Amino acid sequence: MNSGLSPQPAGKRVLILLALAGGLLALAASVLFYSGYQNYFLYQGDRKNIKSLESNFPGLEYRLEKAVRYYPLPAFYAELGRLRLQRAMAEIEFGQAERGEPFLDGAREALQRAIAGNPVDHSFFWELSKVYFLYNYPLLTYAEKGRLLCREALNRHPYNEFLFLNIALVFMEQWPLLEEMEKDWLRQNLGRIMAADPGFLDKLKRRWQQNYKETQSLESRLAELGRLD
Repeated sequence: MNSGLSPQPAGKRVLILLALAGGLLALAASVLFYSGYQNYFLYQGDRKNIKSLESNFPGLEYRLEKAVRYYPLPAFYAELGRLRLQRAMAEIEFGQAERGEPFLDGAREALQRAIAGNPVDHSFFWELSKVYFLYNYPLLTYAEKGRLLCREALNRHPYNEFLFLNIALVFMEQWPLLEEMEKDWLRQNLGRIMAADPGFLDKLKRRWQQNYKETQSLESRLAELGRLD
């Protein structure tokens, strides 16, 4: 005679408890997901109606910090990094570069988190490169690190012409700082992009003309590169 309890009810109770736990976890995940996106959408609405970045920055940053706290999506971290980068750039434009350093630190941290969460998105590397170009501005103390990040960005989206146009401008502007390996990299990618778009060099010259009101310096640097094929 079996006087013990049947194992079947105990097994069912375990399954029920597991189902309840799974349901609670799913509910919690949904709440966090909703809260993260809610704060991100509120940020976007607030951003459209700001009076100035300086005065509205604390509220905008608070929205994004709440968004990543609830739901650490790489895109949210990237937007937080861009916001802090723009705030740093505003200080630099005001002639107070030293006051921009904490914002650059915050931008670097947020963008590094974005990259850790999604290392295939080229835009995160491009934005992070700007942080290193602006550290100790106008000195280019960390320009080599910035250029390395530019190359990483292009590696992830090699046929993004707009991206490479911006990167080529950076490399040409920092020409005296380039190592031979970097010039070789630039030569190879200029040749590659020009093979796909023969008009690319004209676009580069137009952008240079817009920025510097001349193209002679650019053409001399292109001549140093030799054949672009």
